[in-house]
Amino acid sequence: MVHINLTRLAHDCELHMSEQEVDQIERRHARLDKSTDSILLMTPIFSIVSFAFSITLLAAIIYALLGRKIPSRKYCIIISRTLADIFSSVLIAAASLFANSYSASYMVLALFLYICTFGVIQLTSSHIAVIILRQISVTRPYGFQSICSIRRLSLIVGFTWILSIMYSAAYTPMTTVIVDASKEDRVCPFHSCQRPLIITAIIIVVVSMFTVLGSYAIVIAKMAQIAHSEKMHNEPELTRKRMHKFFKFGGHLALYTLIVSLIFVGSLFILHNAEDYHQVNRMIAINCDVYDYLNIKLRLETIAGGAVLLWCVRIIFDVVIAFLSEIRLLPWLRLDNLQTLDSSRVVSVRHGLGWQKGCVNCPVFNIENRLHPLDFKN
Repeated sequence: MVHINLTRLAHDCELHMSEQEVDQIERRHARLDKSTDSILLMTPIFSIVSFAFSITLLAAIIYALLGRKIPSRKYCIIISRTLADIFSSVLIAAASLFANSYSASYMVLALFLYICTFGVIQLTSSHIAVIILRQISVTRPYGFQSICSIRRLSLIVGFTWILSIMYSAAYTPMTTVIVDASKEDRVCPFHSCQRPLIITAIIIVVVSMFTVLGSYAIVIAKMAQIAHSEKMHNEPELTRKRMHKFFKFGGHLALYTLIVSLIFVGSLFILHNAEDYHQVNRMIAINCDVYDYLNIKLRLETIAGGAVLLWCVRIIFDVVIAFLSEIRLLPWLRLDNLQTLDSSRVVSVRHGLGWQKGCVNCPVFNIENRLHPLDFKN
């Protein structure tokens, strides 16, 4: 694709057009300018708001972790996701603030590509990690602490970042063409490079969405099976309570499914319009098809800009859902006032024989140790 000077092209083609065609082109160009102005106005606002929400959530998580109010293992992964959201918000805000009316279309297309690659992979990896963490805590409760150590979770978080960065880096040639379309033939031709990359991104988006939903359904089914077994054996129904709490995490997945589904649909439209754009752009200097060029460019800009705004909305609502599903993140709530961690709820577990020192008129060995609910918070 080649950047086109519309003013010069319209002047050169004006002799070959009727007054009605020139009028249609002027109206379409005015509509494109209006769309561009809206994107340049709304994108920084939404990204700055999402940045503020993400910073607030990060501060609340750190404060709650220092107060031992929330599970450190689960929120180690959520901190990683929040940092990725902060990075995305900063990138979107910076790109939109430095863009102008000429570069806005290419800016939103580059951001759309970033969301389809780094954003989707990072968010998908985070959700899958949380789901696997819950699966291990249910099926291997006694080995959870050793299996899901902080060191191993840190390695998993690092792997998700490396995977996201490497996957998005594979689209660098396409990003280069979006920013500087004059390098298309040398860097990334449409049929041999751009089109396969777009199709690959669409497939990865679909596979990611179904992997997350399938993993969540499998874990819920396993928890329901264990909860039923506990009920049949007259055991404490701890798994059922965990399952009800895990349903709250489904709010994040519902939002994820909605946004990723819309991104998938937008990617299909982007693929179709990119093919049309490539064909029209090649022949526009010959047949002066300026009207179709403006139409396609308007559609591409609208779809990409809408996806970028949706991603900022997703960040905002993810923060809201996090606070609604975990009230312990609220800093003004004291741990003593939370029913789920009431100090009077003490669980006795067998820990083996232990020698009791300094004890008068009591058994020589102690078979049971009393544990606080905080010991089970992970």
